[in-house]
Amino acid sequence: MIDDETIIRRIADAVIEEDRAQRIRCQRGDHDLFATASPGVVVCRLCRTLGVCLWCGLTLPHGACVVVCAKHVGAVRWQARHPRTEVQPIHQSHQQRSEP
Repeated sequence: MIDDETIIRRIADAVIEEDRAQRIRCQRGDHDLFATASPGVVVCRLCRTLGVCLWCGLTLPHGACVVVCAKHVGAVRWQARHPRTEVQPIHQSHQQRSEP
């Protein structure tokens, strides 16, 4: 039977290995971000890199990375799947209608 010390050691080894893997991801810019008390601001749990959601309209702090917060990730994914459509400026379409 496995004793408590062995179980704790296995859990600790798994956490250490996950932190090593996350450290490598952080070096590539793939941070493990979680929300802070400030709306739209996130921080990496391992390297403490700050990030903000540009959808929330926050100013980017010095040294922060650009990310999308959990609140807006669905909208960003939707935008990525749908091509942009060209829109004519309002003044051009109005002029075209008023010409005889």
